[in-house]
Amino acid sequence: MALLDIKNIRKKFDETEVLRGVSFSVNKGDVVSILGPSGSGKTTLLRCVNFLEKADSGLMEFDGQMYDLKTISKKEILEIQKHTGFVFQDYNLFRNKNVLDNVTLGLTSARKMSHDKAEKKAMDMLGRVGMADHAKQFPSQLSGGQQQRVAIARALATDPRIIYFDEPTSALDPQLTGEVLTVMRQLADDGMTMLVVTHEMSFARDVSSKVIFMDGGVVVESGTPDVFFRNPKEERTREFLRMEENN
Repeated sequence: MALLDIKNIRKKFDETEVLRGVSFSVNKGDVVSILGPSGSGKTTLLRCVNFLEKADSGLMEFDGQMYDLKTISKKEILEIQKHTGFVFQDYNLFRNKNVLDNVTLGLTSARKMSHDKAEKKAMDMLGRVGMADHAKQFPSQLSGGQQQRVAIARALATDPRIIYFDEPTSALDPQLTGEVLTVMRQLADDGMTMLVVTHEMSFARDVSSKVIFMDGGVVVESGTPDVFFRNPKEERTREFLRMEENN
């Protein structure tokens, strides 16, 4: 049974239909990579699925509960978000708070966890991503890769059922990209369910259990990495992969 099942999600900005009836599912323990050219709707899809944008229509089944994305209530959204994590492209850390406070804040404010318990949880998660030694530093003192690892620790601290990643390495140079992808590979090995918008072909090929290719606001093709990369069915997919190889 799917942990997350999306049916026919649609989203317009003004007169531009960015998502044109997208459907997909994510099973517990899956790592699903979403690929596609710029402007294909990938990030909008991710933001709609976690309610950072409101979809115009569509159905979502999450953890056995069905929701209508057009009429879903604020209370239902907050309940779903308690069980999800989101890692942004630009880290989204509080610049005026140190690493430890960035991770504990959501635990103490939104979840009413005691300060001591939140701090212990935060240190455990920072250790998991190799950032415990930097707990007292501020984001401005860290590299981009380190900041992104703190953002992953923050997402992990809430014990999510699924973590959404929006191009988590796009702002990083190759060495720092490697740091972040190593952490994500470890999470995959640990069985974390992840939905990842990415341009990292090697991650999609080596770590994903499923690859989704989007273009023009629709799912053009999806499948296992082996089939997707070795024997894509659609000419548009083949064209995209050829372009990526030449970059």
